[in-house]
Amino acid sequence: MVRRVLLLLWSTIILSGCSYEYGVVATLENGQITFGIDPRSNSKPSCLRRIEVIAEDERESAWRASVSYDDDCANKFPIKYGSSFLGQPQPEWPTITAQPIRPGIIYEVNTTTGATGYGWGRFTIKTDGQLVNLEQ
Repeated sequence: MVRRVLLLLWSTIILSGCSYEYGVVATLENGQITFGIDPRSNSKPSCLRRIEVIAEDERESAWRASVSYDDDCANKFPIKYGSSFLGQPQPEWPTITAQPIRPGIIYEVNTTTGATGYGWGRFTIKTDGQLVNLEQ
């Protein structure tokens, strides 16, 4: 009995730590910002459940989209900035229509994949139009 309780306790502790992290990078393709997984990341998720781009100094969402857990693989990386997500939106994360990205502002992008995968990155657009990913 004691062995069974210890095994159950050990399993609970091990399984509770199943989340993972990955880096998100921005690229500029044909004049559109696209987000993908940082090639240096150990985790390489493909499905995307939630994304939010925030103007760092202003703490305002420039764009947000999400879908329910049931539709968590309806959207995949890479994803273009401002894209409409396929699937049922999450009511607790209402969609925010994409706002123009302004040069010289640092933006933070946060993503969720599945139930426990979390991505993060930072980028800016220089005044000459060059997109630069910033260290995390």
